[in-house]
Amino acid sequence: MTSRPHRFEHNSPEVSAPQRNVSLVAIRFPGAISVHWFINLRWVAVLGQFVTILAVWKLFQVPLNVEPLLVTVAVTAFSNLILMFWYLGYRRTVIAPAHSRLWHHVLAFVMAVDLILLTCLLYFSGGPTNPFWIFFFVNLCLAGVELKAPVAWCLNFLAVFCFAYLLFDHQSLDVQGLEQLLPAIRKTGQITLVHNGVFCAFITCASVIVSFSTLVTSRLRQRDEDLRLLESQRIRGEKLEALGTLAAGAAHELATPLGTIAVIVGELQHEFKNHDIDPQIREDVTAIRTELDRCRAILNHMSAQAGEGSVETKLNVTGSELLELIIKEVKDRDRVSVTISPEAEKCSMLLEPYVTAQALRGMIKNALEASSRDSQVCVDLASNGKHLQLTVEDQGEGIPEHILSRVGEPFFTTKATGKGMGLGIFLARTVVERLGGTMKVASIPGRGTTVSCQLPCHQN
Repeated sequence: MTSRPHRFEHNSPEVSAPQRNVSLVAIRFPGAISVHWFINLRWVAVLGQFVTILAVWKLFQVPLNVEPLLVTVAVTAFSNLILMFWYLGYRRTVIAPAHSRLWHHVLAFVMAVDLILLTCLLYFSGGPTNPFWIFFFVNLCLAGVELKAPVAWCLNFLAVFCFAYLLFDHQSLDVQGLEQLLPAIRKTGQITLVHNGVFCAFITCASVIVSFSTLVTSRLRQRDEDLRLLESQRIRGEKLEALGTLAAGAAHELATPLGTIAVIVGELQHEFKNHDIDPQIREDVTAIRTELDRCRAILNHMSAQAGEGSVETKLNVTGSELLELIIKEVKDRDRVSVTISPEAEKCSMLLEPYVTAQALRGMIKNALEASSRDSQVCVDLASNGKHLQLTVEDQGEGIPEHILSRVGEPFFTTKATGKGMGLGIFLARTVVERLGGTMKVASIPGRGTTVSCQLPCHQN
């Protein structure tokens, strides 16, 4: 028989891979600025530089070497045109360019180019005697807010190097007293106390700006991540509460027809005592009674834990006891290969036995459905002393990448209509995380899927 595709649960429409990638990267870069905003900011800088050059040259009558200054401004404008056209093409393939990895690499490169262009402007207009060298700090502040700390510090080192070069060499302005204030080291051949003081002040201010901005930004991003996690947990809790209410309603509605069936089966069994009935029929009626009692026990448990996650008493359970509870009610037991390490057998966990076993059993059922009838499902239980790891590996066709990201969402199933509700993995993940554990799903198309659950434990 050919193996069937892995049937993890999903009913909702699939999302495209670009959408999924954007959501993941957005979590990683929550403070990304708008690309439009950054491009417009550079246009404002180009206009400001052009107006400033003309004002200083014509209005204040300061003799400037205008040609190289205008060429530098033109290079800035041309680079911004390239950035703008690149963005117009890039946004056709990415839904949120400002949240992509490539954009942050481009942003870092453009900021480095801007530092070099600012250095060129200052070189031809007085170097460190030009008060506009303060714009080094503007670029560094923006880098500290928008880029990762290592990249921001690299730009800080670049800014320090550029400022050091301006102290070493620059074209002086023919303004009375200005050249004597801070002459170029290359021209005088000596490093004065003023040079050392200005350079140390620049390094100190630049480092403080970068360290403070990156620290504040990292904490804000961590806070946003914590809020996002809390919001996700709140939504999951609301979904679980809704499922509990649904379970209570279903248990209440099914109690009456199951009670009726129980009465009829009881009457049949009573009549069979006075008549000679085919043994096969007796066996079938007995099986109906057994399954009926099982259904009523499940419904009673659903009613008990509805709306509260679980009211089952937590007990200390060993790894071997938990595995036995999980495997106990698995159908096709002969298709399940079970291994358990000596450490896992002895480790102990405080949990709700019935709820935990029922939730984890769903992973094995999924694996059996995903694999062909002649293949084995491997269940491994191991422990490192602090965590118990349950691994379920099937030999199905695996899960496509665009579906893998949605595994664990409620009511999300690949099964045919009526074959599954899309709750198994969601409930398993919820139970595992409530116990302080984690669940991971890995899949290789054509080779199968592996589900791993880690639960905190301690050695007896």
